[in-house]
Amino acid sequence: MNEDYAQMKENHPNLIELLNWLTKTTGLGFTKTSGYRKGDNGVHGTWPCRARDLRMRSYEIGVVICKHINDNWIYDPARANKMCAILHGDGANLHIHTQVHPNTVRS
Repeated sequence: MNEDYAQMKENHPNLIELLNWLTKTTGLGFTKTSGYRKGDNGVHGTWPCRARDLRMRSYEIGVVICKHINDNWIYDPARANKMCAILHGDGANLHIHTQVHPNTVRS
């Protein structure tokens, strides 16, 4: 199922931009496995939400998609060690964790 990220007011504008860019540049539709989590101490718990988990069934494809995101987006220029996409989990739990910061920019 495709989502209109821009219509979801719980999403941070930088997250909306990244997800729309990802869909447009890959031509793929992604299944959300997690978004805003009330009470979460990380980016999933920020308002507006700065994270979205996307289902991934193939580790190899997930690595390529994460590289595509991280080659084109900078999470926070002041913290070069942070990434906008991280592949983690295993088996049916494998997913791409996408995250943004208020300082996130296209590279």
